[in-house]
Amino acid sequence: MTWMFEVYYLPPFDAAREERVAGVVARHGGRLDFREAPEVDGSSNVCLTYEFAELASAEAAAGELKAAGDYIEGPYQYT
Repeated sequence: MTWMFEVYYLPPFDAAREERVAGVVARHGGRLDFREAPEVDGSSNVCLTYEFAELASAEAAAGELKAAGDYIEGPYQYT
C-alpha cells in the first residue's frame, strides 16, 4: 500500500523551497513522485506529489511541513 500527499505553493518556481521540502520528505522515507508546473499565465500553483510506503511516515512529514507553513493536501492512499 502506498501513501501520498501534495505540496502546493504559488508560482514562480522556488528551488530553495523545493529543496527544503525534499529534505523533510527524504528524512521520513518519501520520494518525489510528480511535479506539476504552473500554467504559463500563472493561473495555477506549483504542485509537488510525494510518495511514501507507510502512512505514519507520510503523516510525520506532512505534519513537519505544515508546522513550517507549507500547504499540504493529504496524506491519502494511492489508488
